[in-house]
Amino acid sequence: MIGEKEIEKLRHMYKETYGTENGAKVLEDLEKRCNMRSSSYVAGDANATAFEEGKRAVILHIHNMLEE
Repeated sequence: MIGEKEIEKLRHMYKETYGTENGAKVLEDLEKRCNMRSSSYVAGDANATAFEEGKRAVILHIHNMLEE
């Protein structure tokens, strides 16, 4: 398990990475590609829905790291 000090270092790295103008543009692109603000549900296909939800979990994690 990762310690509190390591988590804080990671948060700092996330903020350095996405805190730049280019980083903000990349983050915006990832938000679109990873269903940040749209449904990840794929009608009739549980596997595709799970895949899309996995992408969404990644972008939510990035935002969580940036906000805390």
